[in-house]
Amino acid sequence: MENERIGVGQYLKNAWKQGLQVFKHPLKLLPTVVIGIVWIVIGILSSMWKPFPWPLQIASFLSYAEGGLFGGVLGAVGGIAGKVVMAVFINSAILPLFEKKLPFVGVAGGIKGMFTSMSKDTARGIAPLLKGLGFALLIYTFMNINQSWVNSMVGIVALVLLLQNIGNQGGFLFGLLFSIANSLSKGRVPKYINITRFLTGMTVGFTLAVGLSLIGLHWCFWLALFFLFWGFIIGLIIKDKPQPVAPASSQQTPPTPPAIPNR
Repeated sequence: MENERIGVGQYLKNAWKQGLQVFKHPLKLLPTVVIGIVWIVIGILSSMWKPFPWPLQIASFLSYAEGGLFGGVLGAVGGIAGKVVMAVFINSAILPLFEKKLPFVGVAGGIKGMFTSMSKDTARGIAPLLKGLGFALLIYTFMNINQSWVNSMVGIVALVLLLQNIGNQGGFLFGLLFSIANSLSKGRVPKYINITRFLTGMTVGFTLAVGLSLIGLHWCFWLALFFLFWGFIIGLIIKDKPQPVAPASSQQTPPTPPAIPNR
């Protein structure tokens, strides 16, 4: 693969092409179809059965079935986004088994990577950490519009996927952030450690969001604004040292989107 600076548009185009590869292997669509049926069944039952029995509430929690059923249009759009995240998680758990591989390789390394990223040049790590934390709280508010514990599984799933991205220094989100940084860096080479710090903040943010939902506090949106504000303020005060453009042969390239395994 040639070393080149890939912008966000090209990265998304590459990710879209790879995503379409799944249609060449229909069996790989089975996990998505099954979870889709579960969502439909639980969604119908929850609208008809009041009060909703505890066993079905647990099933709804584990499947995020009621995500998007509250909050009007904004809640519906957020629920669709959350269900995409759930589908990615389920496929990440099941599809590697077709290849006789373990799912979620890199999660343990992600936990180690979180602490490693913050152990060096700590002052400069605060801004991306706070931005990631605030961004995660904002996304969680969008995907769980009523911040109910029943729909909090999407936050747990998101932090597992983030840990995998950090551990592997790859995956869709890691590569997307790298390509965005490439587009905005004005000739400077993006730093992997800053992306890792941002993802670390997102992991902490989703953990905090789930905790708040479980104890019934609906503070995610306001905390998101708080952390984003201070993240940008600190980022303006404590700036990265200028980094010259690297030669074409040595420039880092964004990780490619995860390939669809062949059965």
